[in-house]
Amino acid sequence: MSKKILLEIENLKKYFVNRSQVNKAVDGVSFKVHEGEIVGLIGESGSGKTTVGRSLLRLYDDFNGFVTLDGQIISGKRISRARNKQMRRNIQMIFQDPHASLNGQKTIFSILKEPLQVNGILKDEMRDLNRDWKIIRENFYYTFLENSKKIELNRLVESNKKIKKLHKSWAKKFEKVEFSNAKSLDDNFNEFFSYLNDKGTLNSDLISLIYKSNTELLELYHSKQKDFRNKEVDFDEKDLVKAQDEFEQAQKLTKHSKEYWEVLAQKNELVEQINTLKDTKAEIASISKNVFNNIIEEVKNEYKLQRNNALYSTNLDFYFHSLKLKFIAKAKLNFFRSNKAKLKYVSFDDAKEIVKQIDLYSKDIYSQMDSFDLTKKESIKLIKEFCQNSFKYDAQEFFAISEQQLSNLNGQIDSLNQSLTQKQETLNKIKTNKDLNLQDLEPYSQKLAKATQVHEEELNKYVESVTTRIANLDQEIVQANKEHDELMILVKQNDEKLNELHKKFVVWYNESILKPLEEQNKQQNDKNIKTKLKQAKVDLKVLESNVEERLEIISSFKAERKYLLKDQSNIYRLLGLDKFYHIVKNKKVQKVLNYALDFVYLYLIKGLFIKNKIYKALEDVGLLKQFAYRYPHEFSGGQRQRIVIARALITNPKLIVADEPIASLDISIQAQIVNLLKDLCQQKNIGMIFIAHDLSMIEYVADRVEIMHLGKIVENGVTEKIYDKPVHPYTINLFKAIPKISNANEKFENVSFELSYLAEQKFPNVPKVFEVEKDHFIYGTEEQFKKWTSK
Repeated sequence: MSKKILLEIENLKKYFVNRSQVNKAVDGVSFKVHEGEIVGLIGESGSGKTTVGRSLLRLYDDFNGFVTLDGQIISGKRISRARNKQMRRNIQMIFQDPHASLNGQKTIFSILKEPLQVNGILKDEMRDLNRDWKIIRENFYYTFLENSKKIELNRLVESNKKIKKLHKSWAKKFEKVEFSNAKSLDDNFNEFFSYLNDKGTLNSDLISLIYKSNTELLELYHSKQKDFRNKEVDFDEKDLVKAQDEFEQAQKLTKHSKEYWEVLAQKNELVEQINTLKDTKAEIASISKNVFNNIIEEVKNEYKLQRNNALYSTNLDFYFHSLKLKFIAKAKLNFFRSNKAKLKYVSFDDAKEIVKQIDLYSKDIYSQMDSFDLTKKESIKLIKEFCQNSFKYDAQEFFAISEQQLSNLNGQIDSLNQSLTQKQETLNKIKTNKDLNLQDLEPYSQKLAKATQVHEEELNKYVESVTTRIANLDQEIVQANKEHDELMILVKQNDEKLNELHKKFVVWYNESILKPLEEQNKQQNDKNIKTKLKQAKVDLKVLESNVEERLEIISSFKAERKYLLKDQSNIYRLLGLDKFYHIVKNKKVQKVLNYALDFVYLYLIKGLFIKNKIYKALEDVGLLKQFAYRYPHEFSGGQRQRIVIARALITNPKLIVADEPIASLDISIQAQIVNLLKDLCQQKNIGMIFIAHDLSMIEYVADRVEIMHLGKIVENGVTEKIYDKPVHPYTINLFKAIPKISNANEKFENVSFELSYLAEQKFPNVPKVFEVEKDHFIYGTEEQFKKWTSK
């Protein structure tokens, strides 16, 4: 089964205009990217690879051609704000230098938070949460309470096990510690210093347990949110829900008849259909306008380019060739300008077809000018007049399509408006009709009351059962906390023992090492002894510094634990387990209090969601959550590039443009980053355009390859076929430059890029795309194709 097309590029062109100078940096690039597919763009510097990537992200918004992302058009001179927002979310870029692309004044947390804010992802998530948050926390209160206590108990039990194992072991080790000259300095020092290393590892494990419990609590909420939205609840409420629905329907029938409500629903549906058609009409007109404005810009640039070619040409044939193309471009420009209003409602596919037909018609006009005598000056005027008078493309078919589309849309809207008027008239006639009186509600009210009573009885049984289980969990938590407090006494004792041994070590060091050296120095005044004494003092300072550094790291555990427990408090607020929700017993007062608290809690929960997304993004790229609070300069090059990848992934994009993401990294790190990108594309079904100079890396990572030279794709296809059998001379030269293990001991050979093929593609020869085999194409003239494929 073929995978879905994420990105489709057709005839992409990018002109750089500087006054009268026009440079065509990208010329007619076309390819597709599927879900989970990596497409490699290869070429030497200046080939147009990066320009393609930047155009896709609309860093250049004046590129030409047709580009669609997930079926939505993102090309054109101007796109709607909604379309631009959709594009920004779904296409992300990874730049070459990770250090330059990260703001050194901000923490990683702030850097990763930015795309969530800019793309409105947080706003959308909070809007989604607020849809049913209050109902969910009430419906699943006891489920949340019981499971949160289970998670808390598991964390305490695991923590106690780890603390007990480590500190009981060290309590025994400390009793046997003795400093002796028979042991090396490092062995004496590690007698107590290893405790700090082990304690640091333990603290990391305890932090991981809090992260784990917080994650489990969030997963619990999202699981129950999914159950609620799928109408899966803890109790069998079918009878109650049915009774409520019947009562609500009966209430409606006391106001209006059943017929009235049916006609009203039909009227609302008609209004929705009319609005949809109006939006469709506006969208078609906007796309058509955008396409033809884009084509006009392209033809204007082509006109300038051919004008310049003619002015700078010293070859008569090439001069007239450029002149003809200039006047044809002028005629095309006049056609699109004068007729774009008549083509206002053609579809995107029809607009592309018009452009294709005009290009074919232009070639026909060009061929009709072969009879002009190019040695005569008046031929210039004749060519100009011929183009002006003969370029009369008959677009009646497309005009008719546009008119028919407009007529169809207006006809549908008018028809629906008539139906809407009829429905309103019917509503006015029957609005006083009622199917039930207030007395008729009594049976429905009784049925609802009975269903409510049954439900409350079942609920009370469940509450009684769950309350017993919660009471048992509370006892176990109290016991676990008691054990934890006892273990903290042991931890304190071990810390005191450490300080005591540390002081003893310093005394032993002074007595056993420094004092003898000082005495020798006084007696002998020897240079070597002075050096040893100086080095011994330095060694002591280094050892003292190691202890201070390790103690400082361990002390940061308390701060990190504090922040994590604060996050846990916010998760409890999300679950409706905050004590303030239930501190007031009076239901009316409680309702007012909760209403006020919800505004504050939503703000706190928003911060919680931000943290959770950032932590997950860092974990996805193999980094620790704790790294979120560091600055870019504190990381290695490979770690910085992982952070850049995390920033690209945090919006859950469909496509990533990776512009030489490994060029500035060490070889040992390059493989890690490439493997990471490849795995992420497969796991998350992301498409990727991988731009690189490293040909061997492209061979490893890419599914398809596009070889670019001077703005054109000269060879493309499935990676294995291109690398196994390159056909185009430019590709062959590129591959010669790939270092191989077999010639690793040989001197690098200068590779002279063979560009003579370009001369064979000049006027009057016309290059085009040829199929070498399935999934393997080259760009060249017909003679070149025969010559290259016959080798």
